Amino acid sequence: MKIAISAFGLLAAASFSSLMAQQPVVLTVDVARAATEYYKVQEFAEEMKTTQEQGREKIGQMNEEGQALMQEYQELVEQAGSDILTTEAREEATEDAKAKAAEIQQKQAEIENFVNNMQRSIEARNRTQMSLYTKDIKDVIDAIAEERGATLVFDLSGASRNGMPTVIYSSSAYEITDQVVERINATKGQEEAAE
Repeated sequence: MKIAISAFGLLAAASFSSLMAQQPVVLTVDVARAATEYYKVQEFAEEMKTTQEQGREKIGQMNEEGQALMQEYQELVEQAGSDILTTEAREEATEDAKAKAAEIQQKQAEIENFVNNMQRSIEARNRTQMSLYTKDIKDVIDAIAEERGATLVFDLSGASRNGMPTVIYSSSAYEITDQVVERINATKGQEEAAE
């Protein structure tokens, strides 16, 4: 019986030491930095900046049109109150002023709709594109983690509920952000050449 117990003890000890030899490999990556430095994200940010500038220009034009309508309205109101004009001309100016006021309201609604649609469109496009870029980054992180035999990878850019970073300390030896950035940007220029 003693022989069986000691053989079991040796087997358990060997299994335990085997498990201890396989220490978990934990890596860290700053996903926010990787996203900021990803060339596709940078190109998309420039594209969105251009779209927003074009939107602002369009809003500016619409506001100018609205101001021109306001000026016309003011002139019609002045004509409607003028003692120089005939009663008939004043009544006509009053009717024209009412029509112009309706036109102004329509222009204001048009501007408001344009702004809302533009914001929704930009937000939807941003969500869609960023989810694609996040997948690109995750795929690279997964590949590097597999190559390095990682058990876990933590995102350094995350924050906990109390504002503390989710990873309070990690050795720079386990940080793979530079590798991730280098690898996600390795294809820059190749896509344009392929087209």
